Amino acid sequence: MANLKKNGNLSGAIGNIVFVNDGKRTFARVKPDKVKQTPETKAAAGIFGLVSAREKMFRLQLLRILGIPPIQYFAARHRARIRKTIVGNPATNSENTPQFGDPQGLAGFSFNPKMEWQSCTNFFPEVESTSTTEIKVHLPEIKWKTQIIPPKNCNSAVVTLFVISAYLNSIYTPVRVLSSIEMKISATDSFPAQEWVIPTDSAEGWLLMVGCVKFASKNQPLIAMDEFSAAYLWAQQVEG
Repeated sequence: MANLKKNGNLSGAIGNIVFVNDGKRTFARVKPDKVKQTPETKAAAGIFGLVSAREKMFRLQLLRILGIPPIQYFAARHRARIRKTIVGNPATNSENTPQFGDPQGLAGFSFNPKMEWQSCTNFFPEVESTSTTEIKVHLPEIKWKTQIIPPKNCNSAVVTLFVISAYLNSIYTPVRVLSSIEMKISATDSFPAQEWVIPTDSAEGWLLMVGCVKFASKNQPLIAMDEFSAAYLWAQQVEG
């Protein structure tokens, strides 16, 4: 029902007409049609809620491990990428429960679009699955301005590689660091080539290698707001 205000404006509704006030002006508009929910739209809403909840728990743990700030719009971009790993559609089969599937679609995703991994690095770890209980990573020699491409006015960097397990199909979404390696690089310090062996017998869900490089200048030992890059470098689903 519409009501007449003291200033002469109408508020409320008559039938499917709604009166909207903007200061001294009054506008009339048609009520929007109600969206009819179908099994497909209900299923999509359920999957969105599942992805949002699990991705948030995963993301907060991951950012803490990397020691980097959340870049603007990162959550939305990351959630969209995680959504692509969902398999199963409850709208077509009630027993086909949605699951977080193969994570290989995450590989190459950059956390900081202002400084993508490929723009400031020139190396890529080679991963070898030696058995079901470990993986071996072959790392090349890392040199300043050869494998590490610094931004202007930066004179050193700390490169850290993490191999983590993440189980998004659990309501608790456990994330564990299986191993990490830190490399300090500058014009006078390089990092020798080596093989890095990571035990994976306790992993569940996904195996992910995440790289993070933080640049430093003489005035600022570590720049963590914009002068960093991080990315998923490799991903694999745990067998079993």
